Amino acid sequence: MNNQNNLSNTISKSAILVIIVSALGFFVDIYDMMIFSAVKEKSYTSLGFIKEALVNGTMINYWSGYSVSILNMQMFGMLIGGFIWGIIGDKFGRLKVLFGSILLYSIFTFLNAFVHNINEYKWCRFFAGIGLAGELGAGITLVTEQVPKKYRGFAVAMVGSVGMFGAVFAGYISRTNLSWQATYKIGALMGVVLLALRLGVLESGLFKNMGASNISKGNFLIILKNKKLLWKFICILLVGLPGWYATGILITHTAVIAQSLGIDKANLPNTAKVMSINFMGFACGDILCGLLSQKLKSRKKAIAVFLGLYALFVTLYFLIGANSLTIYYTLFAGMGVSVGFSIMLFTLAAEQYGTNIRTLVSSTSLNLVRAWVIPLGLCFTSLTAYFKGNNANSAMVLGIISISLAFFALTQLEETFSKDLDYYD
Repeated sequence: MNNQNNLSNTISKSAILVIIVSALGFFVDIYDMMIFSAVKEKSYTSLGFIKEALVNGTMINYWSGYSVSILNMQMFGMLIGGFIWGIIGDKFGRLKVLFGSILLYSIFTFLNAFVHNINEYKWCRFFAGIGLAGELGAGITLVTEQVPKKYRGFAVAMVGSVGMFGAVFAGYISRTNLSWQATYKIGALMGVVLLALRLGVLESGLFKNMGASNISKGNFLIILKNKKLLWKFICILLVGLPGWYATGILITHTAVIAQSLGIDKANLPNTAKVMSINFMGFACGDILCGLLSQKLKSRKKAIAVFLGLYALFVTLYFLIGANSLTIYYTLFAGMGVSVGFSIMLFTLAAEQYGTNIRTLVSSTSLNLVRAWVIPLGLCFTSLTAYFKGNNANSAMVLGIISISLAFFALTQLEETFSKDLDYYD
């Protein structure tokens, strides 16, 4: 039986509430991911962590090692959480994920404000990561299943646009006089408020229709045992690769890449400013890609157009980015707008699979795409050594590979703009 909401040409009040709480959930998600990067050095200083020391004639930067280990723990938590919440969402309901994930996140983000050593810091980030992993996946699933198919692409774009401002807010909060502990408490408080707002959200009608049927739910083996489903899943991950190339390479290493491009050391771009400009562009890009998808009545065409624009801005970055800081920042704004195809990708991902594994696919693909930052970072380090310290050449090679793979993978996915989502895999 088709969901009544999907048969309607108007968006119901319950669907509007789902869009709002999903958007705010993604806002909290992005805020948490960015706030650590923004306040980590302030927290290390407050906790008395040694910054660097001479060991056997080599200066070791301990702060850099701490940051990598903490981020890896959080990322590991998100990878595990993607599977956990995906299974829960398909077996027991999307709402279970929305409530459970934000509760776990709020508890451990609050506890993060009271850590005393690096191990406590890492474990708080790990469990907060598990909590965050379910947010966007469950939100996208609920939105796609409750909003009429005529509007669901734009609805998810709204979720993504609002969410991106979480990074802007994190950047603003980190520049105030608030302590680093207060920034984590704010994150926890936002989680509690969001938990209260979700009390009025209704469960997906498509999930209810599955009832107590014997069909397998939330089982990743369904994907692994089916070559067609597995190939689609791999292609989704590859299309998402360029987005995290920008975040994990061009933004994270922006100072050293800019120097390799020829920008004077005394006039290097500010990483925090690059991040804020990029994410503000991202917020606009989410909406624009959603509008283009509605205009073209196609997910794939909209993604292809924005991916093409992204390739253009990345190319210009390496060609003329060093000409001035104004051009440098403008190109990152353009990259942010064009990488707005990412949220449309996860709409496409949710629509590729049946109701019985839709949350699992949404949650796992999202967090596996985020995990691209790990192999990208390792490849960047290896290529930099190969190019004898030329960071710009290393980044350029990774960009060519990432964008080329994304274009190819997009051709392998089916168009889903008008697809009825009431089916099982």
